[in-house]
Amino acid sequence: MKPTFRLALFACLCPFASPAQEAEPGGVFFTFDVGQTFEGTTDRDLETTAKESGVDSLTSLSFGAVSETRSQRLSFNLGTDLRISEGDFSADATTARLAYTRNSANAVFDVSLSSRREDIAFLRDASDFINDEGEIELPDDFDDLTGDGLRFETTLAASLRWGEIEPIGYSMRASFRTLRYDEASVALVDSDEATLGFGLRLNINEITTGNIDLSYTQTDEAGSPVTDTARLSAAVTFARPLGDLTTGISITREDDGDIFWAASVEREFALSNGRLRGELGLVEDEGGDPRLTGGIAFSYPRPTGQIDLSAFRSLSAGDDRATTTISASYRQDLSPISGMRVGFDFGQSSDSDGGDVLSTGSLSVSYEVSLTDVWQLNVGARANLRDDDGTRTRSNSVFVTLERPFSWRP
Repeated sequence: MKPTFRLALFACLCPFASPAQEAEPGGVFFTFDVGQTFEGTTDRDLETTAKESGVDSLTSLSFGAVSETRSQRLSFNLGTDLRISEGDFSADATTARLAYTRNSANAVFDVSLSSRREDIAFLRDASDFINDEGEIELPDDFDDLTGDGLRFETTLAASLRWGEIEPIGYSMRASFRTLRYDEASVALVDSDEATLGFGLRLNINEITTGNIDLSYTQTDEAGSPVTDTARLSAAVTFARPLGDLTTGISITREDDGDIFWAASVEREFALSNGRLRGELGLVEDEGGDPRLTGGIAFSYPRPTGQIDLSAFRSLSAGDDRATTTISASYRQDLSPISGMRVGFDFGQSSDSDGGDVLSTGSLSVSYEVSLTDVWQLNVGARANLRDDDGTRTRSNSVFVTLERPFSWRP
């Protein structure tokens, strides 16, 4: 996986920060991480026209602040990737997120504002799109992320749940997302998306829970008419001794009157030495044909390491593009202060019938060692491959990273 780099003002605000320590719940807590990476690669952009090889310097800085009480939590995170490549300086990925949560005995309120600025030239392999759950999640514009330019994404979201301890619970949510591009491919179009949703939860009995959700989404893409989409879904969850079993069905209505359906079943297993989740579904694509979807996720912790695996095939009802993602990793401790990791990430976008394929994958091997209680060294190699409907490009790279975290509690 590519090193990730964060921006922080913490060094100026808290010059006497101590080495990182585990955050305790409650109160005010600050974190600051810094890292330096040197990476040599044979083809930075995975382009077919001209290969750009060389050595890049990547500086990682991140800042986080949390204020927490029994009923409230306020958090702020700020980060950036600072790159020096062929004498040019740039900020590859700058992120910021502000979030607030308030809990009561019977209700939960969440609101968050996040913003992300990315250099499209370095959004190439599948490991660039790993979400908070450690699974690959390809964005809607994945097919067109080629060439140079900047990508800006901002999301404002809020949700309210009440009746948490009652037999019947309710929820409301709203979000607004903007997507902007600067000096990018003409295929990348600015867009705004607003969503409003309502949910109902019914505890049928001790082991059975029903959920109904209704959402409305309005999408405004530059140069295209505004589109409206409504979606109604229902699901029933059965609590089983080893893990929940959930079945669901949804109906999506687009503004031209077309209606598409989807159905799925999901099962979770809490194993004695790991966790397993599987899902299987049928989704109606844009042409009205049913398509098979599903996947599996497995986590197996060991006394001296861990194995993680996930593979999913996804398609939204009424869409014509499906995504396939695979992520696998093996981590092994070699000593109390060192270890190794092998990782494989793969992402593919294609027509729902399997044509017009764009694939990207990466295989990496790394070795980590703790130089002191706070300094960590990471060295490794990675191979990236991109296949755009039969046109293949490949890049090999080696890297070395030195990292140190800090934390401070007033």
